[in-house]
Amino acid sequence: MAIYGLDFGTTNSLASIVVDGEILPLVNKTDELPHPSVVQYHGDEVIVGREAKNSLETTEVGVIGNFVRSPKRYLGSGEKIHVGGVAKNVSDIVAEILKHIREDALQRNISGETFDRVVMTIPVNAIGRARRDLREAALKAGIHIHQFVQEPFAALYGYLRTLPDFQRKLAELEGQIILVFDWGGGTLDLTLCKITKGMMVQIQSKGDNTVGGDRFDDRLIRYAKNEHLRQYNLSDDLANEFPHAESKLIAQCELAKIGLSGRTSVNIFVPHYLKSDGPERTLEIMVTREKLIELTKDIVDAGLKNIDELLESTRINEASIALCLATGGMIRMPYIRERLIEKFDLLRVPSIENGDKIISEGAAWIAHDEVRLTLAKPFELLLGDDNYSTLIQEGMELPLENDNLVFPSFNAYCVDPRDSYAIFEFARPVWPGRNLAGDPRKPYATLFVAVDPEARPLTEKLNVEIKIDDNLVVTVVAKSTMVGDRSEREIHNLEFGLSVGNKPTKLSPGGKEGKKQPKISYKKIEGSIKLRSNVVKSNQDSAWDLVPGDLVEKYRIHLPPQWTATKRQHDEKMYYIPCSLCNRTWHQIQLE
Repeated sequence: MAIYGLDFGTTNSLASIVVDGEILPLVNKTDELPHPSVVQYHGDEVIVGREAKNSLETTEVGVIGNFVRSPKRYLGSGEKIHVGGVAKNVSDIVAEILKHIREDALQRNISGETFDRVVMTIPVNAIGRARRDLREAALKAGIHIHQFVQEPFAALYGYLRTLPDFQRKLAELEGQIILVFDWGGGTLDLTLCKITKGMMVQIQSKGDNTVGGDRFDDRLIRYAKNEHLRQYNLSDDLANEFPHAESKLIAQCELAKIGLSGRTSVNIFVPHYLKSDGPERTLEIMVTREKLIELTKDIVDAGLKNIDELLESTRINEASIALCLATGGMIRMPYIRERLIEKFDLLRVPSIENGDKIISEGAAWIAHDEVRLTLAKPFELLLGDDNYSTLIQEGMELPLENDNLVFPSFNAYCVDPRDSYAIFEFARPVWPGRNLAGDPRKPYATLFVAVDPEARPLTEKLNVEIKIDDNLVVTVVAKSTMVGDRSEREIHNLEFGLSVGNKPTKLSPGGKEGKKQPKISYKKIEGSIKLRSNVVKSNQDSAWDLVPGDLVEKYRIHLPPQWTATKRQHDEKMYYIPCSLCNRTWHQIQLE
């Protein structure tokens, strides 16, 4: 039985499957479009998808009366949603959409397929709690999530996989920078990616929920209403709409927006719009492609400005973009594609017909090809010498359903226990492939573990245990052996890659670190302020070089005779330890 791809989207959702080497998107049979992510609770009846959306009389998202539109936004919030006066779990609402998609898939009667295992797409910024909620919802719908994959990776893989020269194109893009441009109904998401060493990695992303396709619909709805009032010289306060006329107008404007991608003009037609016996009872407005551009040009400008801001934030210029993959339903609008071509040229902005389906289709190809999600950047621990030790290497294949990765324990020692705590700061490099000592880092979490403040330096043994579960959540546990303290933290924001082309060597926990990636001209970022770590990997004599100078003096008798303090330790000793004769420090003497 095949594993299919499922794109649970903010505005629309879609499943796809590879059958006999051909991709099959399981679109809504009535309109050949993805399924709207809308749920309506009507008494004991639950209405989902297109039927629910057709009854919705607003383009707003969230909870609207007994409707929930875009429940994806609530994943990971930890809050219940009040719908029609009833508190509901987010996973229960999402499960209704996933169940609807699965039931629709089962009706296709594809031989031998039970549609109970998926590769599920997630946004780049989805945290572990959201992935947990989504898995819970899927199980309630009878679906097992085999693997998660980020939406821009699914889109990019879906595009490349269907090219006749797939492997050659991968080779051409090795080391190149790619912009995945996903303009959907709810949001515009931009992701800069790079293909390196057989892995897609994210460089940086940017989202904007103020320019989604629904805003275009709003402009068309307002235009249609105003034109109808103007045609019949009516005032807005006297216009009395039929019940459900608003939902019909919303549906017509959405179809008009889609229709204008292939035609220069369309009609918006609502037969029973106003309660009147005259001709104004029927709304019929012709809209041209030029009028749509006029109505929405400022939204397009604002959306495309996000590209400039993303490139500026990374100091990557437009000429460095090897491919601009434009996806999402809004890419049907010719004007948006024209503007992208103006920015990047025709060769770098390929024309794709399945922009609203490509994420789902890419997930299906990933399932078919058994492509694995990987760790994009090494998972590191800051040590007392101000260097980072790699605890989990980049390129590590991440767990599938019901799997856990458990890593060998990392042992360390406390070089300065006087504060009563050992400090563990876990981090990753800011840029993929840039993990040398001086490269900037972003912290994941800091753990404090109680230690014996009276213990000699490098005496109390410390232990770190790490596990990654199938929701891609890291659990780190740090322990001290003498005091017996324990500190635990979950890390929900790992950064992922996707293995492509020739599969990378399967890595095992605790293996050797891979070779460094070639550098590219990224913006220099200083990274976050880091604490001074007081842990080291060993308690050998050389580790005493990291012990503060004033503390070294206290325990000098325990060190080998040939051991010599470093300049830093000597300066610290002079600064903190007072003279035995005058009881003043060297610093105080200098001030006098």
